[in-house]
Amino acid sequence: MTNPAPLDIKFTQRFSKNVTSNIVYFVINIIIGLKLVPYFVDTLGLAAYGLIPLATSITSYVTLIIDSLNTSISRYLTIDLQRSDIARANQTFNTALFGTLAIVLILIPIVLLVAWLAPEFFDTGDIPSGDVFILFSLILGSVLIRAWSSNFMVTLFAHNRLDYRNLVNIVNLVTQLILIIIFFTIFLPSLVYVGISYFIAALVSLFVAYNFSRKVCPDLQISISSYSQARFREIRGIAFWVVIGAIGFMLNANIALTIVNRLFGNVAGSEYSLVIQWSILLNGISGLVTNAMTPMIYNYYSKRDTAGLIKFALFAMKCMSLFMTPIIGLVCLFSPQLLTLWMGSDEYAHLAPLMWIVVSPVIVTVQVSAISSIDVGYGRVKVPAFYSLFAGILNVYLSCTLPFIFGLGVYGVAISGAITKILHTGISAPLYVAYVVHVPLSTFIKEIVRGISYLSGFIMAATLILVVFPASTIFMTIIIGLVLLIGYTVLVLKYILYEDEKEKLRPCIPEILIRHIPTWVL
Repeated sequence: MTNPAPLDIKFTQRFSKNVTSNIVYFVINIIIGLKLVPYFVDTLGLAAYGLIPLATSITSYVTLIIDSLNTSISRYLTIDLQRSDIARANQTFNTALFGTLAIVLILIPIVLLVAWLAPEFFDTGDIPSGDVFILFSLILGSVLIRAWSSNFMVTLFAHNRLDYRNLVNIVNLVTQLILIIIFFTIFLPSLVYVGISYFIAALVSLFVAYNFSRKVCPDLQISISSYSQARFREIRGIAFWVVIGAIGFMLNANIALTIVNRLFGNVAGSEYSLVIQWSILLNGISGLVTNAMTPMIYNYYSKRDTAGLIKFALFAMKCMSLFMTPIIGLVCLFSPQLLTLWMGSDEYAHLAPLMWIVVSPVIVTVQVSAISSIDVGYGRVKVPAFYSLFAGILNVYLSCTLPFIFGLGVYGVAISGAITKILHTGISAPLYVAYVVHVPLSTFIKEIVRGISYLSGFIMAATLILVVFPASTIFMTIIIGLVLLIGYTVLVLKYILYEDEKEKLRPCIPEILIRHIPTWVL
């Protein structure tokens, strides 16, 4: 019997489809996210709404182990399939499937305990503790379901079918929205129905993910006999250090909302959550692109093509910084208008300075996200894990001290996060990636500095324009924003992107768009 042909992930051919699906998912995610927040505030009240992002932020800690295992599984399964080892791939898949199922079952009582303690630990105001318990338990439960279903999503990732992955995520979002509206319309608005909607949506998305996985890779069969304890230990070896790194990341990225709630109360936490949404949003935008690049990084590793990997990584970082610069810049510059338009009232415009502090460091994180999978691909995850954990602990310490030492309040929490993100993501992470692939240590840091210079230049130019033409109305804000985007795009295409880089980009752009772009432009 002949072995199956090596897996061809068709990166260039599928990149445009993957990115298009990413854009569709992003737009739907944005629309639903932006519409739901004021809807929740109007129907539930600001204090009750603040518990929803708080509950979802807690889920990241509960699913830490499973998410880290899936990162390790993605590496092994992708390499197995790209090397045509179907038997090994089946072993990896089933080991992951049943191993994570056991972990999910173990986490259920922990989830219930966290939900039970939530009303005592957090400032929930006059909201009934029973409603808070149900909200937390169902949202945490929905994340456990989604975490286990990610075993089927890993198969789609390995085949570079990110369009199917996005469709599963869209089904989850749309189901949540439909159920929330139905429950709030038929019954009274309640946090309980939010939790029920999340839980049912997770079950629906599990069913869809399973069917897509069967369609894309019928060679992978669910079989308990294919479970291998030795393979699980191998996967767990990398996953353990990914867990340590993820703990550091959570302490650095997700702890702020919890600290603000504990130190300054529920209302301050709710306001801070409004700002955090924009940081999450921008990181989500970048993730939609960088996630499409990750299969290619694993592909280079499986072929032992280090030179190609380095070239691809630097190009990916440059593209991410150029792509995200105007988005981050416009969000910072027009943050008062965005908050007013989004929430329907100017009472939240005072959060604009906080937006600058929280959002501007994203220019660093989005660039590093383009190369973050290199450590996992090479199996070199111990040192980054220690750096990440140290940065997370430092962030917690600074977040609990700066607000009071300097009287900065919630701004101290935001500044702490910015400092530690820049130290870890902007310095230690790119240094270690350079060490792993044996290039000069400054290789990736130079690219990060270029990205910061792009954002700084954009903001300075925009500030000068706003001095002459103030954005006094929504209409003027839109016009100025469009002028800035057009001017920036012309500058990038004319002076920043080289011809060979434009040639690399053309095949990655959806055909429906590339037909309307003149060759002299791109």
